[in-house]
Amino acid sequence: MPPGEPSPPVSGAHVAPIQPALLDDPIAFLSAEHARQTVLLGHLERVARDPQGRAARDLAAVLLVWLTEEMPLHVADEERSLYPRLAAHDEQGVLERLREEHRRDHRLIADLVSGLRRIAEGHAPMAGFPEIAREFAAGHRRHLAIEESVLAPLARRCLGPEAMAALGAEMAARRDGRRV
Repeated sequence: MPPGEPSPPVSGAHVAPIQPALLDDPIAFLSAEHARQTVLLGHLERVARDPQGRAARDLAAVLLVWLTEEMPLHVADEERSLYPRLAAHDEQGVLERLREEHRRDHRLIADLVSGLRRIAEGHAPMAGFPEIAREFAAGHRRHLAIEESVLAPLARRCLGPEAMAALGAEMAARRDGRRV
């Protein structure tokens, strides 16, 4: 390619979804989503560092799907299905902290989506986008670490087979478009 010519676009950016069969073990499903989210946070930081970079448009499109379609399902899984089942066992008060972090993330996501839409369309994001992306990524990584180190073990200790089956069924229903 001659110097000064733009690089061809990178197409087909993709981060594989979690397999629905994993819903047979809903805590493993949530943990797999947390691992996937960690990868997506890395992509968000990459886009924030270079919003006009070679892969930025495609990555922005992938991140938009995550934040607007997948993240609301994940938060509903936790707040409507998992947290209520763990409330009686939450001696440390971690659930309220996690709910507050979801509210913080929700506020930041609105700004992220705006910036990512601009990037996906080939435009520069609004001023402050890199800082918002870094703040969201750092806060969400801490959030995921608490869910993995505190909540997942608590759920494994406290939820029996019937509760796990009901949790998995509710999560599957959300993904099938049924209201839960």
